[in-house]
Amino acid sequence: MKASYKSTMGAVAAACGGRLAAGDPSVTVETITTDSRELGVNNLFVPIVGEKFDGHDYIAPLAESGSLAGFLTARESDLATAGGFKTAAVLCDDTLAAYGRIATAHRASMKAGVVGITGTNGKTTTKELLYAVLSAKYTCLKNEKNYNNEVGLPYTLLHLRPDHDIAVVELGMNHPGEIGRLSRIARPDIAVITNIGEGHLEFLETVEGVARAKAEIVEGLSPGGKIYLNQDTQSFDILCDSARAHGCEVVTFGLYANAQVFPQDYSLGAADCSVMYQDETYRAPLYGIHNLYNLLLAVALGRELGVEPGLIKNGLSSFKNIDKRSQVIEKDFILVDDTYNSNPLSTRYAIMSIASIYPAHRKVAVLADMKELGPSSAAFHERVGRMLAEYEFDLLCAFGDDAQHYARGALAAGMKSETVRHFAGREEIVVFLKGWLATGDVVLVKGSRSMKMEEVTDALVR
Repeated sequence: MKASYKSTMGAVAAACGGRLAAGDPSVTVETITTDSRELGVNNLFVPIVGEKFDGHDYIAPLAESGSLAGFLTARESDLATAGGFKTAAVLCDDTLAAYGRIATAHRASMKAGVVGITGTNGKTTTKELLYAVLSAKYTCLKNEKNYNNEVGLPYTLLHLRPDHDIAVVELGMNHPGEIGRLSRIARPDIAVITNIGEGHLEFLETVEGVARAKAEIVEGLSPGGKIYLNQDTQSFDILCDSARAHGCEVVTFGLYANAQVFPQDYSLGAADCSVMYQDETYRAPLYGIHNLYNLLLAVALGRELGVEPGLIKNGLSSFKNIDKRSQVIEKDFILVDDTYNSNPLSTRYAIMSIASIYPAHRKVAVLADMKELGPSSAAFHERVGRMLAEYEFDLLCAFGDDAQHYARGALAAGMKSETVRHFAGREEIVVFLKGWLATGDVVLVKGSRSMKMEEVTDALVR
């Protein structure tokens, strides 16, 4: 992960709060990287300590090869390496935190405003929608791939250039304190919390714990900055109280008139969804109830930031969502590929969307485990199973240890035993469905990332 970064080692030390312990402060830096395999001209190397590797172990061979202008280090023993190979070194307490401070200083030196987005679901889609809307008028930057953590976010911000007007960045987490650290790195002018649901409960314990963790985004918000909060979400009061305690201006959004930002009308289809906002109708090639919120938010923020309705529509017309996030694939049957990830909230949205959009079709749910739900995992899986019966799904194909609880909930809510099946492997599901599916059936495939349910959708597409 290499970025262009023009500076000097003296300025680097000042930016990251470290001490230039070896080398000349005037030494020029032109690139910065956390990956020993991606070096540039006059490179500054930032060693990151991970679960499997410690970047400090690469300092000596890199310095010996003459590849570095300088490096950060939390180990005083590396200073001898710097002296021996005439490389500049900045000693700091924590190289990851120092990397974030360098990115923050770089962000502050640029004119671009920053919109920071977090939430249990919809972060990436909202980011991509807002980027499409704002790019119709402004020069914008966004996180690429899943660069939304304490390595990826600084990497993104270091790509800010003088011609950028706005950066749209998502902030990800699974432990308390992470969103606060990311927010203090990004220093957003506008913050967004898309929703709150049962995610990462293994580490956050309760939905209220999730809300408090997401609410940490206000910690880096500019004084008097705005925060957009989902009026319809769980634990809304926790979000609102936290934002107001930090002196933020709260703007609520939702599908109903109790929110400050709401659509005059909306529609859901298999190929797209639309919202009417301020007497204009905006359409995007997105599927599902959850994407109404994402679209509404992108449109409202676009208007707030001065993008005219016609330009917003132009931006949305070329929008393409990331694969495997509520992606509809039409064959003889209709496949809803939602295999990117899964949690109870996103799964409930997926079930409700299929029931709303395809009421007259046979409906099949192929569901794998939802991970990181802690002691309440069985209950959350059972609740999803009951929903399948309530929304009149015709077949459940479950895969995984926790997925057995989908079956238990579905049977308890009235699904017949012959329509509830548990499989030992993904391949068995594919073989079964190829013999079961008929023209016009709708198949939802969903599971947590580690369950690799894209193997099921890929096989069904083939």
